[in-house]
Amino acid sequence: MNILQLNTYITTNGGSETVMENFGLLLRAEGHTVMNMGFESVKVKHFMTDPISLGVEKIELKSFFFNKKLVDKIINTIHENGIGLVICHNVYHKYPIADLLQAIKEKTAATLMMVFHDYKAVCPRNNLYDGKNICTACAGGKFYQVALHKCRFGSFLHSSLLAVESYYNNSLRHAYQYPDILLSPSYFLAGQFAQMGFKRPIQVLHNPIEVDKVPRLPLKTNVERRFLYAGRFTKDKGLELYLSLPGKFPDSTFFIAGHGEMEEEVRKAAATYTNLVYLGVLNKRDLFHQFRQTDFLVLPAIWYENNPMIIIEAMTSGLPVIASQLGGIPELLAEGRGILFDPYKKGSIEQAVKTAAQLPMDPYRLMVEKARLFAEDLDFQRYYEKLKKLIPALEKSVPVETKLITSGI
Repeated sequence: MNILQLNTYITTNGGSETVMENFGLLLRAEGHTVMNMGFESVKVKHFMTDPISLGVEKIELKSFFFNKKLVDKIINTIHENGIGLVICHNVYHKYPIADLLQAIKEKTAATLMMVFHDYKAVCPRNNLYDGKNICTACAGGKFYQVALHKCRFGSFLHSSLLAVESYYNNSLRHAYQYPDILLSPSYFLAGQFAQMGFKRPIQVLHNPIEVDKVPRLPLKTNVERRFLYAGRFTKDKGLELYLSLPGKFPDSTFFIAGHGEMEEEVRKAAATYTNLVYLGVLNKRDLFHQFRQTDFLVLPAIWYENNPMIIIEAMTSGLPVIASQLGGIPELLAEGRGILFDPYKKGSIEQAVKTAAQLPMDPYRLMVEKARLFAEDLDFQRYYEKLKKLIPALEKSVPVETKLITSGI
């Protein structure tokens, strides 16, 4: 089968791009032809495999609602390449989501699947976070709440725009009626959608990973109190919690890698604390190398994370994880597969770090073993078997040669 994947970015900005690339790799391994299409980030220059660029990203208000040229290009790509399956990842803001999904459904014969990586379908800001706290005020389609709470940049104007967009795409255009299959990487997200009034059923498969391609860490003989944060530099990721740790644990080393709106705060903290090491942006190879220099990955999110790929990668490699007990994270780290803490409880993250630093080797190794065993069930081959049950045409299809269209718009 010829398959087209769409996402905001084809540069590896974060989790949705990693999942998209993994989808492409596992589908190609099963004999399918996969095209990955999206925009180029102005900040990140690490591209996923065989990217098809729609050009460098632009911030254009009109793209929230319409972009006929872009939609026509995608529809033509589907027709000219005999696409049988379209997988939409994050396709909002840079794409006119309602026009795009309707056109794919009505003008092509392709099966349309949408993978939810965040909460955009029920939350205009997409993360159930109002800039200060977890927030579900928009439940039941009350999108005006995002403006009242000033959830975007603390700005009524920016937040009102998001409210208008959600009313247009959700309430007026009913954009999410068009996909044939809706897929969530966590049971938490699917349940949260239902609680907030989302009517359609959502299938659940935890994100896949190519287990054999993730370098396994050598068995440690002792814990050296080295911790790593890798991800976006934003408040909802709990970055402030992580940056508070070096001053409280002077005998430990804290590494930090990534980029985002809080980069200046990261640089200042790294200049203040000698035990905080700023690594910049890491590609996948460098990230896995950094895992070798680390004893624990830390993800102190203060929002409802869905199914973080960084946690799955760490579990697969054998790096234990300390993370918030919010969202879909406990599904991954329950039953002794990691250390969970309450990011809203004073002293909870400090206690988790202290527990980790003092962990004897036998419990440490048991945690590694449990995590790896869980990750093996997410391997490409097992995931593909589950995916075929959702999309029977994958099993019946015969791959054909396809002409890749690589020009921008």
